[in-house]
Amino acid sequence: MGKLFFYSDQIAETPGNRRLDERLLEGLDPETAKIAYIPSTEDKEQKYYTLKAEYYRGYGIRNMMFFDLYSEFDSGKIEELLQCDIIHLSAGNPIELRQALRRRGMDKHLKAYFNQGGLLVGVSAGAVQFGKSTKLFQLYADDSGETMEALRFVDFEFLPHYNRWNEIFKEQVLDYVRATGTIVYAGNDGDGLIVEDGEIQFIGDVIALNGE
Repeated sequence: MGKLFFYSDQIAETPGNRRLDERLLEGLDPETAKIAYIPSTEDKEQKYYTLKAEYYRGYGIRNMMFFDLYSEFDSGKIEELLQCDIIHLSAGNPIELRQALRRRGMDKHLKAYFNQGGLLVGVSAGAVQFGKSTKLFQLYADDSGETMEALRFVDFEFLPHYNRWNEIFKEQVLDYVRATGTIVYAGNDGDGLIVEDGEIQFIGDVIALNGE
């Protein structure tokens, strides 16, 4: 199995994100390491990709791949994607990203990458993909459609930006937890967690919502 890095956000100035970054990049040679960036939404001008490339350049990594799921999707690049040292799933709309991954048939490839020991980074919407479903964000959007199962690399769900949500939505999340028995780990911005071999390491003040 590989290793999963859940970021609520990814801003280098915060101590928690610095710790996550250090753990993510330990043992990698920045001169040779290659990171694949998967956008959560259409990014034709590569605005968000450029910002993230600058972020990783701060650690000396210059070899970045842009792997589009939208109008510039190219299935011929999947093999190159799976050869990268890290696959980064970006922030944005978790439901839109879930739909794009399914539409392009990427679940099987990401699962194979993870099962073969790959490193996966998820920031906000990207981190949501590692869990059981996108139901929390369907609650927020009052979406009555079919709940979309996520990649299910772990048996919990991740709620980023816990410090930003209002009390009404937080109560909805608690109701969901009590009704379904699902464990939700909620992280404030600057917080996150790492999962390796079934073990969870919490970075910052991550809250476990389990209905108790």
